[in-house]
Amino acid sequence: MDFDEFRGRVERVDKLAASGDDRALLAELDALADSDLPDLDRARLLSQAAQAHERLGEADKALAAYDRAAALETPHRRFQAAFRKSDCLMRLGRKDESRDILKALLERPEATLSERHSFEARLKLLRRPS
Repeated sequence: MDFDEFRGRVERVDKLAASGDDRALLAELDALADSDLPDLDRARLLSQAAQAHERLGEADKALAAYDRAAALETPHRRFQAAFRKSDCLMRLGRKDESRDILKALLERPEATLSERHSFEARLKLLRRPS
């Protein structure tokens, strides 16, 4: 896919997201995620799909999309999808799993100081009584 086609399809994704039609949005995101785009573009699209699944109440599909995105990011030493998955797990009340991800992210040497601060802030939230 060349850049012009990519830009046009991302504009379509943005319009679908704004319309609130998560089913149509997921169809477009899934097609893009299965395309020949670079890993990090596909990871970002899969994270968007995870958010749409979460809005639709499809927690298992959301978590699976975050896992797919994280698998694409990991070789590039990125971890946005894992961080977002920890937030999703926190919203689902699965605090132990969320905490485990955040602790693992804190150990990553490539995390910036501000990223580490974000991980620690989330861990503090998880320590609060419900």
